[in-house]
Amino acid sequence: MNSSFTRRWRNTLAITAIAALTAIGFASPAAAAPTIDPGATGSLTIHKRVNPAGVLTPGNGLEDPAAPGGPLAGISFDLQSIGNVDLMTTAGWSAAGAFAKDPGTIPAADLGTAVSGTTTEPDGTYTFGGLPVGAYLVTEQLTPAQIDSGITGAAPFVVTIPITDPDNLDNWVYNVHVYPKNHQTSPTKTVDDGPGSTYQVGDLINWTISAQVPAQATDAYAFKDELVAHLEIPANVGDNISVAIGGTALDPADYKFGYDAASDNILLVELEASGLAKLNAVTGNGQDIALTITTKVVSLPENGIIENEGIVFPNSGYPISGPGVVTPPVESKFGAINILKVDAADGTKFLAGAEFKVFKSEADARAFAADPVSNASLPLKAQENGAGALVDTFTTGTNGEVSIFGLRASNWQDGAEVSDPADFQNYWLLETKAPQGYELATAPFGPITVKYDNAAPTVLPFGDLDVPNVEKTELPLTGGTIATGIFFLAGALILGGISLLVVRSRKRGAMA
Repeated sequence: MNSSFTRRWRNTLAITAIAALTAIGFASPAAAAPTIDPGATGSLTIHKRVNPAGVLTPGNGLEDPAAPGGPLAGISFDLQSIGNVDLMTTAGWSAAGAFAKDPGTIPAADLGTAVSGTTTEPDGTYTFGGLPVGAYLVTEQLTPAQIDSGITGAAPFVVTIPITDPDNLDNWVYNVHVYPKNHQTSPTKTVDDGPGSTYQVGDLINWTISAQVPAQATDAYAFKDELVAHLEIPANVGDNISVAIGGTALDPADYKFGYDAASDNILLVELEASGLAKLNAVTGNGQDIALTITTKVVSLPENGIIENEGIVFPNSGYPISGPGVVTPPVESKFGAINILKVDAADGTKFLAGAEFKVFKSEADARAFAADPVSNASLPLKAQENGAGALVDTFTTGTNGEVSIFGLRASNWQDGAEVSDPADFQNYWLLETKAPQGYELATAPFGPITVKYDNAAPTVLPFGDLDVPNVEKTELPLTGGTIATGIFFLAGALILGGISLLVVRSRKRGAMA
C-alpha cells in the first residue's frame, strides 16, 4: 500500500467495517470445538454495502441476507495473510485478537503478498477461496474516482479462518461472511433566486449545500464554498450563514467559519464538538445536513450566468486542505433588455435622449407613474449598456440604443428552466422622458420576457417588444406673418413626429 493511501484509511472514519474479531464471532478456542483441522481450507466472502440505515449491529461471520444497505459493486479489497499467528495455540488467538483491535500494529514484515478481488454486480460480493487456516488482514482499496464521488472507505479489518460458529459453540465455521459498509456522500447545491428575493444585480441569492447525514458517527464535518467573483457574502457574515440538521438550525456555537471576500472569497464552515455530537446523534436516519448561504450579486459575467458549486468534507479522511466531495454546479441566469428608439416613419432615424425605467410588475410601473416621489424605490437597478454603476434610469444614445443589463432571466428560476409562461418573471418598461419633439408614452410597456434559450445555453437572455410612440400634438397658432413663420418652423421640427421604441433581441455577445 502506498503511504498516502495508508494515511487516508487510518484517518478515515470506519463506517461499520468489521474492525475486531468480536464483530465476526471471535471466541477463544476453549469456547469452541476442541480441535481445528490444520489442513482444512476455507473462504472469505465480502458483501459490500453502502448507506445502511437504522441502528447497525456487528456481523457474526454468517451469511445475513437482511444486512442493511444497498449492494456496492466495483470496490476492490486486498487480502494478506498474517504470519506468526498460529491458531492452533492460545497465544496465536491472543495475537489475532490484538491485531483485530488495531490493525495498524501488525508488523509489515508479517504480512504476506496481497491478493486482490473486486466486488461485482448485482449483489456487491467477492469471495476469496482456498484460504488456509490462519489470520488475514483485509484492506479496502478505493480508487481516486471513488473517493472523489464521496465514498467513505471502510477501515481495514482482521478475520480468521475459521471462526467460532455463533449458533453452535462446539463447531468451527470455515466459510466466513463479512459485511463492510461504506457511506457515500452525494452532496447537492441548490439556489433560491425566485420572486421576493432576486430580480436584478445587487439583490440577494440564497445557496444551500446539503448532504445526507452519515450512516454512522463521524469525527469531522465541514463545508466549503469557493464563491465566484460575482458574489459576496454581505457584512456580518455570521448572520448570512446557517447550518441545519433535519431542518433544525444549529446554534452558532455549534460551528465555526472563516471568510474573507477581499482575499479569496472562500467560505469554510466546520462543525465544532457540540455540532458533531448533534450530527452523530441522528446518524443513519436519512436526514440531511445543510449549509445555507446568503450572497449578494455584485456583478455579472458577460454571458449573465453565475455558476457555483459547493464542497463537503464528511470526515477526517477528507481533510479541508484537500479536494473534498464536490457538488454538481448550479446556475443563476441574468439577461438584458435592449432598446432601439427610432422614428416610426423613418426606421433609419435613431432617436437619442429617451429615458426609461424598468419594473418587476405592471402594478409597480403604474404606481410609479402616478406618484414617482412616494414610489421612488420601485424601479429596478441595472447596468446601462453592461458597464458602470447600477442605475435606475436608462437613456438612449445617439444610435437610439440602450441596454438594461442585469435582470434575472424570466424563465429560469431556482436553478431550473420554468416551462409555464404563467410563472415567468416578466418585466415592464416606463418611458419617463421622450426624445425631443415626440410625445411621452402614456402607459407602461410589457410584459417583456427576458428569455433563456435552452438550445443556446451560453447566450445571454434577452427580451423582444415593439412599442410605438404617439405623435406630438401642436397647438393652433394665431396672429399675422410672424405666426405663420413660426408655424412653418414648427412643422419642420415635427416632420415624421412618430417615434418607435424597439426592445429587441441581440445576437450572441452583442452589446451597445
